[in-house]
Amino acid sequence: MPEPPYRALRFSYGWFHYGLHSEACLMIFAEKPLIVRIFLRPPEGEVSTLLLSLLKEMGGMVLMLAALPWLASRNPVRNVAVVDALIVGLCILALTPLLSLWITDIGRMYPPYLLWGRSVVRLAIAALLYWLSPREARRGACREFLKSDLSAAG
Repeated sequence: MPEPPYRALRFSYGWFHYGLHSEACLMIFAEKPLIVRIFLRPPEGEVSTLLLSLLKEMGGMVLMLAALPWLASRNPVRNVAVVDALIVGLCILALTPLLSLWITDIGRMYPPYLLWGRSVVRLAIAALLYWLSPREARRGACREFLKSDLSAAG
């Protein structure tokens, strides 16, 4: 059960997560007219397909960073949450280039097999990290989290 000093930490982690999460979703799903408006109306020629693709990649990175405080807010004492967030982030980063390939015409500039290859490598690293992560610490953290929820409800 978390002690009172950890309540503020859990609350701030939650707010930080929701702020990062909303910004990341904006980066990933925004189209060219919204990006032009957000960047204070630069000449439309400067907002290229490459910039939009890189912005979606950056949105994936921010979404990965948003997973860190969300997982840490559950139980700030454990460090297993950081590894879990990294795994989630790698899975998200495996999907964002494929989303860019589908939404934009980035396939004309970069060969699609390179984007697919990068995604497969990221998923393989995430699977390796999941396989190597300590299972007993994960089970213990889940048990403590469930106990704290049950004691708070009852």
